[in-house]
Amino acid sequence: MSYYLEAINQEKNHRRILKNISLEINDNSILAILGPSGGGKTTLLNILARIDQPSYGKFYSSDNIVPKGIMIFQDYRLFPNMTVFQNIAFGLRVKKKSRSLINIRCQKIMKTMDIADLAEYYPHELSGGQQQRVSLARAMILQPKLLLMDEPFSSLDENLRLEMLNFVKKIQEKFKMTIVFVTHFKTEAYLLSNQVAILIDGQIMQKGTPKEIETHPESFAVAKFLGQANFIPGELDENCFISSIYRGPVEIKSDSRQLLYIPFSNLITVDKTDYFAFEAVVKEINWIVNENRLVLNIDQVQIQINSNSSQFKIGKSYKFYFKQLPVVF
Repeated sequence: MSYYLEAINQEKNHRRILKNISLEINDNSILAILGPSGGGKTTLLNILARIDQPSYGKFYSSDNIVPKGIMIFQDYRLFPNMTVFQNIAFGLRVKKKSRSLINIRCQKIMKTMDIADLAEYYPHELSGGQQQRVSLARAMILQPKLLLMDEPFSSLDENLRLEMLNFVKKIQEKFKMTIVFVTHFKTEAYLLSNQVAILIDGQIMQKGTPKEIETHPESFAVAKFLGQANFIPGELDENCFISSIYRGPVEIKSDSRQLLYIPFSNLITVDKTDYFAFEAVVKEINWIVNENRLVLNIDQVQIQINSNSSQFKIGKSYKFYFKQLPVVF
């Protein structure tokens, strides 16, 4: 069952928070809503959870039923006076399920979440990762078709965050459900999701796979948000870009700013291509997670690029090429 947002707008206190959001959420997938703080991500998630209603537009599913996602909040919102077992069982008790059914379902989901030994613990006795698993179990026991997660990993350290990313992916595959989560960390979005929707200033700027988003941003707003890029000012003469470091053909996405987009990764190479970029002197080489960050000097202009090659030497000059036609925003 797929889900659809059609021309969703949200206004509060005379301020437009969401602007004409139209989006398809595929069945049995993980969609990341990625964007800066204050861009409308949580507002959109609240509409999917039916905690809030849009000012205009509609949210519906392929079977024409108005769906309701189950939310996992950023602060987990566990009941402090209840044990792990009682927290997980809460939703079923509200639905007035039998004690035997509650016990069977709770034992099963706790085993799946690897928290069966924590049944009698209280939230303050748990680590952040354990609390997140309890929050996830409390939602999963209701057997949701649509699970919503609001900045789910923001309070976890890096190692635990990666562990939980992998865990949530396994849970999604096991239960065959649809997950929508919001984050402002692109690494989280890329590692966990099948599709990423970039939400900036209340608008969906681009949707695609993580690779599509990272390698082919469609606007300056998306490219700037993704970061890890150089933006070189210059002038356009038809399809030729003239700047202090490069003069040559470009793909024009927008001519309003006339900035040459050179991401740190996946565009620049020393292997010869049809697109000569520039000759540059390597000023610095810094190691960052399995590759080097090069600081290049080009006619007194500095740019940065990433490379996994060990051939570069500080002070030496090299010819660099674009792997494909560069883009101007």
